[in-house]
Amino acid sequence: MALRDDRSTPRESWRDLVARIRAGDEAAFEAMFRAYYDPLCRHVAPYLGSQDAAEDAVQGLFVRIWEDRARWVVSDLGHYLYTAVRRRAISQVRRIAVQRRAAPLLVLEEIGGAGRALPDAEFDAEELRRRLERVLDTLPPRTRAAFVLSRREGLSYQQVAARMAISPKTVGVHIGRALAALRNRLPPSVGK
Repeated sequence: MALRDDRSTPRESWRDLVARIRAGDEAAFEAMFRAYYDPLCRHVAPYLGSQDAAEDAVQGLFVRIWEDRARWVVSDLGHYLYTAVRRRAISQVRRIAVQRRAAPLLVLEEIGGAGRALPDAEFDAEELRRRLERVLDTLPPRTRAAFVLSRREGLSYQQVAARMAISPKTVGVHIGRALAALRNRLPPSVGK
């Protein structure tokens, strides 16, 4: 089946393709992959700033589709793929932003390990860690677990969902609650 990435392909053929993929048809999956891989990479490369990052996002999307194919339900294949890969790219950008914001604490930990940290900076970083732990201890167990898996272990919402046997949307709810608690209970001047 020769597929093209355009709107001229009849909706019924995409529905048939999705049904075949859900049934485990590798040839149908490969046809979809070949039709959409390059256009999806071009679509998200500007979000991510590199072709390699775009390819990682697109490959991750296709891996997830194949792994969850039995539960995969989609009515408009093109719309679904472009939306899903854009969301995946946005998640990657957010994860990178969080890592950049955490970088100063990581630098302090490295310096502290070498015994060269400034006493005030080390004290502030330790105080921030203690306050963070106290706030996390007040969270419901599932919310705390989702936050720790996502923010400390660096897992994606999808990976956290798989570990906790919940949906990615529920992971998002837990993370949102944890972040709200941190914003409300940690003053913005901590560490300054």
